[in-house]
Amino acid sequence: MTRLCGGKVASVEPGTIADEAGILPGDLIISINGHPLSDIIDVRFYSAEEQIEVAVRRGEDQFLISVDKDYDEPLGAAFQDELFDGVRTCGNRCIFCFVHQLPRGMRRSLYLKDDDYRLSFLHGDFVTLTNVSDRDMGRIVEQRLSPLYVSVHSTEPELRSEMLRGRKAPDVIRQLGTLGRAGITIHTQIVICPGTNDGPHLERTIRDLSSLYPGVASIGIVPVGLTRHRQSEPAVQAVDADGAREIVLRVRRWQREFKRRLGTRLVWASDELYLLAGLPVPSAWAYEGFPQIENGIGLVRRFLDDARRVARRLPRRVPHPIRATIVTSTLAAPLLDELACELNRVEGLEVRVQAVRNEFFGETVTVAGLLTGGDIRRQLSGHDLGDLVILPAVMLREGEFLDDVRLDELESALETPVIAVRPTPGDLAQALVGRKPGTRGARAVIRHAL
Repeated sequence: MTRLCGGKVASVEPGTIADEAGILPGDLIISINGHPLSDIIDVRFYSAEEQIEVAVRRGEDQFLISVDKDYDEPLGAAFQDELFDGVRTCGNRCIFCFVHQLPRGMRRSLYLKDDDYRLSFLHGDFVTLTNVSDRDMGRIVEQRLSPLYVSVHSTEPELRSEMLRGRKAPDVIRQLGTLGRAGITIHTQIVICPGTNDGPHLERTIRDLSSLYPGVASIGIVPVGLTRHRQSEPAVQAVDADGAREIVLRVRRWQREFKRRLGTRLVWASDELYLLAGLPVPSAWAYEGFPQIENGIGLVRRFLDDARRVARRLPRRVPHPIRATIVTSTLAAPLLDELACELNRVEGLEVRVQAVRNEFFGETVTVAGLLTGGDIRRQLSGHDLGDLVILPAVMLREGEFLDDVRLDELESALETPVIAVRPTPGDLAQALVGRKPGTRGARAVIRHAL
């Protein structure tokens, strides 16, 4: 039996076109104006007309709905999945792939390696473009799927193929050039693996990508992440302090050149590289609007600036004295120490920062989002944590840590109320100022954090 294309309706917003047309949850929307639908992007693109004909399947019945509408009026139906034909997975075995460094026995969703250009457009996921066909390229151009986020790593064809360890990688410069000439904006990243794509190889990659400006609108350089569970070959080294310093100094030189020649700095080093090198991060204006903040480029600067603004608005005292512990990673702890100093100027607040080592993945993994409940429990159980423990919500997915420890289980083990908040100065301060000991706060989730 041939599988029908299209998306299954999850809900219909009252008063919208879908509602007035009688579309119901559970219906399968197959096509719009004769165009088969493979994802939510198709729905948005083909419904952007004043007259549309929607093919709907309900059970064994199939029917057409003709609609007159404003050009930009949405359909009003939400779908069970954004991608109707499933996620395109990655066929590469990159030498630095984090999924391949996960231990066995974790939840299945963590082992999914997506490499889908549609998720790049919808959510800013970085993709390699190695599984993109000429038809896909045509669709990207036709539907103006911009911006896209592309993992390059190297522009030397043989070296890139060696790093990706999949099929022979297509010429990424040709792909990026085609997209750029069609008006598609591309943000690129380079994962630095010392001894492989650094040094003269990095120099060539930066030169090649800069030649594609303004199609290539930004270049982010991030260090490879390695866990203690890594077993695959070839061996990959971590970026050390000296290597990070060398990269940051190179980035500064490139930025000066590109600013003078192109009017933009174009290339940025990740926050982690600055912290590893022990160098100060640039000012906010130097990030030119933070084009890759979701990639960990500029988060530290935004945190520091927000902390200064929060410090100016703090009250002199709090109505209910409280002692609290902010739990974070070894990388973020020095930044939070500065914020804690400001919070401790408030009469009635006693805040300390507790860094937790990542023993689950290995101590070279230093970001808060990869800390597990088990590590926090083992390292903090029995300690005097005060009246409240505050965690960055990026550690959690639906109330669970990566090792499936639940937040309420951690709270019981620590014998202290635990809340998870967005790790911004404003949210951390709000969790403390005006709060009664023992009360719970809202739990929010963000996508990236230190």
